[in-house]
Amino acid sequence: MNLRNAAVSTLAVMVTGVAVASPQARSLPIDRWLVSDAFQPDSSAASRLDTDLLKAPGEPGVLPDRGQPAAGTTWRLHRDDEVSLVSLDELVPDVRPGTVVYAHAYVRLPDDRTLRFAWDGMECTAGRAWLNGRSVASHDVRARFGAGWNTILLKFEAGTCAFGYEAVLSSDVADDLAGVRVQASRPPGEVRTGPEPWIVPADVARISPNRRWSRDRLFATLEVGVTAWGRSPVSRVEIELRGAAEGRAEAQWLIPGETRVLAVPVRLDRLESVAKAGAIEARFRWEGAASEKRLVVSSERPAISDSIALDGWSVKSVAAESRAARIDDQLPNAAGWVLQGEWKVPEALSGRTLVLKTGSSPGDYRLNDTRTQFIGDGVTLCAPCTRGDRLDVKVRTTGAWTAMPVVRTAVSASR
Repeated sequence: MNLRNAAVSTLAVMVTGVAVASPQARSLPIDRWLVSDAFQPDSSAASRLDTDLLKAPGEPGVLPDRGQPAAGTTWRLHRDDEVSLVSLDELVPDVRPGTVVYAHAYVRLPDDRTLRFAWDGMECTAGRAWLNGRSVASHDVRARFGAGWNTILLKFEAGTCAFGYEAVLSSDVADDLAGVRVQASRPPGEVRTGPEPWIVPADVARISPNRRWSRDRLFATLEVGVTAWGRSPVSRVEIELRGAAEGRAEAQWLIPGETRVLAVPVRLDRLESVAKAGAIEARFRWEGAASEKRLVVSSERPAISDSIALDGWSVKSVAAESRAARIDDQLPNAAGWVLQGEWKVPEALSGRTLVLKTGSSPGDYRLNDTRTQFIGDGVTLCAPCTRGDRLDVKVRTTGAWTAMPVVRTAVSASR
């Protein structure tokens, strides 16, 4: 990988060991690091990328300084002005397959901003990354940096070929890098301020093969990746798609640094116009804040699943029989839960046989107040179905569920 191929322009000013982006810079190479001593492979053949090799405060908390011991290792300066590529083969003696090295840098911003953070290992070098102590899963992510000092920690494991890495900050907007500075040595005073809670969505929304059924309408699903950035988990994150009736979804909370995919329903009769437009406006709300973004809709059209998820269950738990609530991500975990929902057959399902598959959701089912008859691991809802048919389903669980029941469709023999 060559991150420099993605750079529009790289203009930086060097000030007493600090790299500062010029006002018109579109990218800033992270060209100075504190590199740890090498951790040589042990007798285990397993990768140690997922094992914290540092002493207290460990990987999420280490704040090293030049030439000083921290977290059980000594950190030494590497600086190569305006060059993002770092060859660890040249810095670390006795590199063998399985050798692990950490690299750390400080990044200061004048205010909270969203930047693209791209990093990767050379050839067969495997790695991990942390921003402000939060794990970064992707090698190329739009991340939220806070006003003040932010920390980047990289961890690399050598393979059988070139050992090294490179890392770059960039933005499509030139002003976003104005005043951004990178240094290796620990700055005086407060470090790792971190950003205020902020949600950064992915650029592309993808059409899911899954369909959903709510009341009397069928919905397709757009999958939108969102990443929270902040000092602590971000609660009650909502997304609303404009121009897609009822296109809303919510996550109760998001862990900073972890990307979560939200499934946003789009009415099936609106999906074609959304796909044809190729983009959709989205509004995000959380903890008193909000942002808007135009999402590109992927042109990839997956094969449609033959299963339909049911939305709109109300539920009472064993521990709180008197309290009904919408079921969210929680599955009934014992016998005695009571769930109920009502749906009407839409035109798209008229003339088909609908079977509620219950193999992963054991219970006593009633359909329109009548005890149901099972065929295998399913309950026939109607055969053939007619538009407007009312399906009132009530179930009392007889054991823990591993999945919610779904509807499977088939063309009726009489059709």
